[in-house]
Amino acid sequence: MMYITIAISLLLIPLRCVQAEEHNNTTDNDHPVPLTESKKFTAGNTMCRWNEECGFHQGKKYSWCYTDYSDNWDYCCTTRCRYLDENYKWCQSGNQWQYCGSDLKKDINGRQCLQNFPCGTHMNEISSDRSYFWCYVDLALNWDFCCAPHSPCQMGSTTYYWCYIEVYKTITFWKPCKP
Repeated sequence: MMYITIAISLLLIPLRCVQAEEHNNTTDNDHPVPLTESKKFTAGNTMCRWNEECGFHQGKKYSWCYTDYSDNWDYCCTTRCRYLDENYKWCQSGNQWQYCGSDLKKDINGRQCLQNFPCGTHMNEISSDRSYFWCYVDLALNWDFCCAPHSPCQMGSTTYYWCYIEVYKTITFWKPCKP
């Protein structure tokens, strides 16, 4: 009972998502705007573990943080997550670019995510070896998958809507979705 109370309390704490920018196709003179907001979220919209912040740790040339205690990690943005004349959002992470998330608010079935728990790769909650995009959809902590930031729910060349829900190294997984 105490675990559920703590988990619900944590979900109600206001979180600042660093990728909450509107799609406006502006380039800011082809230079991404430096990121000045929270350093507690990764490019995939996952929260860094409680004692971590995004940074250039262990001499790496990209920004990153641990997302759980199994040493899973994710890249962090060093510039604002934005569209720059592409169909997906990206940001710089040191000297390389990464796909990044937006303020994702719905699961693949069109249900609203909890207000302060956006879709993201919240590692080790669902699977310790993959980085699925997911969110809680109610206070009973029921969850479902979300579309990956670079994969909006669309038909493409199929007769049904689908999107990628996970990117794990070079393997990708998809699910049907509701637009």
